[in-house]
Amino acid sequence: MRLEAEIEVLAGRFASQQLAFAHLLDAAQRSGLSPDLDHVEVIRPPHAARLRGYFDADTAGWLAAEAGDETLVLVLPGALVSGRFEADARMRRIGRYVGQVTRA
Repeated sequence: MRLEAEIEVLAGRFASQQLAFAHLLDAAQRSGLSPDLDHVEVIRPPHAARLRGYFDADTAGWLAAEAGDETLVLVLPGALVSGRFEADARMRRIGRYVGQVTRA
């Protein structure tokens, strides 16, 4: 079942998905967060096809253009019970956008 949801979108320059997840873990520890990384998507360029799994074509296109050659991080519902990832020197906040997530 596809459900409408707010998805937080971050961007940063990471050489791999693994390095992006490592940075998220470091950022979570600094902020006292306990993220469930099963609810975080790391999308390296090109972004369009994977973004379309979460957003309509216009939003996906805008996000891909905004990110350029940066890696996108989608923080899906359920990733954090409370709090949020803060922007830092390696990762910037793009914003929260209404998209869709798949739930059983």
